[in-house]
Amino acid sequence: MVNRRSEPHELHIFVNRRKFEEGDGVRPEMTGGQIAALVNVPAENAIVRIESGPNQGEVGVDTVVTVVNAMHFLVTRRVVEGG
Repeated sequence: MVNRRSEPHELHIFVNRRKFEEGDGVRPEMTGGQIAALVNVPAENAIVRIESGPNQGEVGVDTVVTVVNAMHFLVTRRVVEGG
């Protein structure tokens, strides 16, 4: 019989359907701005939404999110119109 140790899974999330892991900058707690930065959207132009779990909805760029493994986020750019 083989004795297999239970190895911890690496924390990962999905942003705009792309997988990001700890090596990409995923941490147990992240701000909306840090999540947006994973997909190269500047915090001042970002709209971040949680797309999975019970706390779905928009997250402020300065709001700290407790990351749960395999959470899904949607990051879009805020429309800036010049006049």
